[in-house]
Order: sequence, then C-alpha cells, then structure tokens
Amino acid sequence: MTIPSLQPGTIRRLVPMVMLYMGSSGSLLASSAAQLVTFAILARYLGVEQFGLYAIITAVTNVGVQLCGLGAQESLIRRVAQDPGMYPKMLGHAYILSAASGLVLFLIGLAILPVVAPVSDDLATTVVAMGLILASNLILLKIISLATQSYIAHSRFATANRIEVAFAAFRTVAAVLGCLVFGVASVAGWAWWHFAAHVAAAAVALMATRRLGWPQWTIVREEIRIGLLFSTQFLFKALRGNADLLVLGVVASSEILGSYSITRRLVESSYLSIEALNRLIYPGSAQIAVSGIHNAAGRIRRVLLAALFISFGTATAMFILSPWLPLIFGAEYVSLVWLTRALCWVVVLMAVYVVALEALGAAGLQGARAAILNTGNILGAGLVALATWEWSIGGTLASYYVVELGIAVAAWIVLLRKIRIHREAAERACAV
Repeated sequence: MTIPSLQPGTIRRLVPMVMLYMGSSGSLLASSAAQLVTFAILARYLGVEQFGLYAIITAVTNVGVQLCGLGAQESLIRRVAQDPGMYPKMLGHAYILSAASGLVLFLIGLAILPVVAPVSDDLATTVVAMGLILASNLILLKIISLATQSYIAHSRFATANRIEVAFAAFRTVAAVLGCLVFGVASVAGWAWWHFAAHVAAAAVALMATRRLGWPQWTIVREEIRIGLLFSTQFLFKALRGNADLLVLGVVASSEILGSYSITRRLVESSYLSIEALNRLIYPGSAQIAVSGIHNAAGRIRRVLLAALFISFGTATAMFILSPWLPLIFGAEYVSLVWLTRALCWVVVLMAVYVVALEALGAAGLQGARAAILNTGNILGAGLVALATWEWSIGGTLASYYVVELGIAVAAWIVLLRKIRIHREAAERACAV
C-alpha cells in the first residue's frame, strides 16, 4: 500500500490556509494566554472566597451576554460574507439591537446580582460594583466583539486578531496594575479596573470599526427571527454551562468552586484552537452553502479531520501540563490538577459537534441548529444541576460528558440528513 503524495497544486492551496490558521490561532493563543494571566492574578489576589463570588457573577453575566444583540453578530458575518454591500445596514442593525437589549439586560442584572452575590456588606458598594461589571460584560464587550466580527465578515482576519489581542492585553494590564501595584483584593475594587480596561478596548474597537465605514441605522427585519434563533442557542448553552457553577456554590466548598471555575476557563481557552479554525472557515462556507449545504460536504469532512487533530493535541497538552497549574494559580486550589485531567478531554467532543453546527449555521439553517443546541442545553442544564446537587463535583463531571456526547451525536445526525435532502433536491432540479 502506498501513501499518496501531495500534488504541488494541493500544497499551494494548503499553504495560505495553514498560514491563516497559524495567524488566527497564534493571536487567539496570545489572547487566551493574556486572559489566563489575568485569571491567575485574580485567583491569587482575590482569594478563594472573593474569587468564588466573582465566578458566580461571571456565570450570571455570561448568560446575559448571549442575549445582548439578539444574534445580530452572526447575521453580520453571514450576510456581509455573501454580499459586502450589506455591511452598513448589518452594522447599524447590530448596534441598535445591542444597545436596546443591553440596556434591558443591564437593568435586570442590577436587580438580581446584588442579591445573588453581594460583594460587600455595604449595599451601595455592591450595586456600584455590579453596575460596572454589567456595563463591561454586556454593552462594552458587545462593542468590542462587533469590531472583531466586522473584520471577520470582510475576511480581514489579521485585524480581527489584533483587536482581540489588544482587548486581552488591556485586561491583563488592568489586573497587573490593580492587584500587583495597587493591592486590589476584592471584587468591588477589581470592578473599577475591569471597567476601565473595557472602556479603553471599546474606544479602540470603535476606531477600528469606523475604518470599514459608517453604519446605516436600520433594522433588517428578516434577520430578527434568525438572530433570535442564533442567540437562544447560546443562551441555553450558557444556562447549561453555568448551572454547575451556581449549584456548586451551594453544595461544594469554596476551594472546589474556585478550582472548577479555573478548570472551566482552561477548557474554554483550549477551545480557542478550534474557534481559530472555524472563524476562518465560516465566511467561505457561507458562500459555498448559499445554494445548498450539500455543496460544502467535502469541506465539512476536511474541517472535521482538522478539528479532531487540533482538539486531541490540545487536550493531551492540558493533561500533561496540569501538575504545574497550582504554581500559576496558587497552592490553595488543591483540586485543580485532577479536575483539569478529568475534564480536558471534553474539548474533543466539543470540536466534533461544533464543526456540524457551524456548517448548519453557515448554510442559514439556524432553525435546525437551534433545535439541536436548545434541546441539548435545556435538558443538559437540568441534568447537570441535578447531578451536581446529588453527587457534587463527581456528578458535574459525569453529566458534562453525557451532555456533550449527546449534542455531538444529534448534530451529526441532523447535518447528514440535511446534506442528503439538499443533494436529492438538487438532483431532482437537474433532472427536470
């Protein structure tokens, strides 16, 4: 049996994509490294109890941010990739929906968070801290992300990468100055530095977005339903993804909650290697699949193989390097090593189903994608919460894998069915 050699033409096609991926993954890796440095500083200087509160606050705001903008960011990327002339309308559409939904979510959060996670005995201090964090994690974060997505929509990945790296750098500088220089040791104190970093990054993002043109202040009505379907997918995913943290805050120790929060952040950071691939693929997939998802079948298979290779390598690296984590985050997080080794392999399952879901999204099949994610995450949130309540951290880990595996199986069943249906429809049209 001989191994087929790569033809020169194939190599010429692969080299630009590999270079783009290296640039994208390199910038996301730099961004992720900066985020982990920030997280490590906060874990050390806030201490187990304050850091546990910060984890709960972050969990709640992570749910809210999925609704902010009502999915307009996906519409921006997809529609502009298909027709660059739509950019002014789609940007204005995204800004309007982000501002309106962000204000509502800000007020809801300000009513809930001081009760759920009071960071000070003084109510006024707690309310101010929550207001700063909510404004940062909802409104300002959306401005920054829309700048990144605007450049991705135009396939200008290098600029999108620079914006993300700059944002991560702003937060790291804020953590260094706030904690190491000025001795911040509470969530209330960190909130001011957190807000300042987001203001600076948002200002840079607005200037970068301006270079692509002014927005046209309009609502693209046909995209509202699609955007809602898109945003609900991530809303329910956030609910499922943070149900464990909220229940662990009740049934487990502060050390377990803190260690698990760090482990979750490490897993999310490791997923960036897959995101770097998907962000390169998505605009091109949207162009190919505009007349039917069956046209992208070969592309999807190649992406799956690449995603499996990348995710398995990432998980293996996490497993091997985990014994050094307490040196970074602090010796008081005694459960960190075994939790990381137990959860790191979930990134492989995430890579498997994300390839299928991204393909469905690029083809405009948001209904099918939403049905998979919403069903999986609604059921998953209940399963994770129940398992965590009954068996604490052991139940959390087991249910995590069960939910991810279920979503992966469902996603590929639906994707393959859609490819078959579209291919048969195209064949019938050609026969006529």
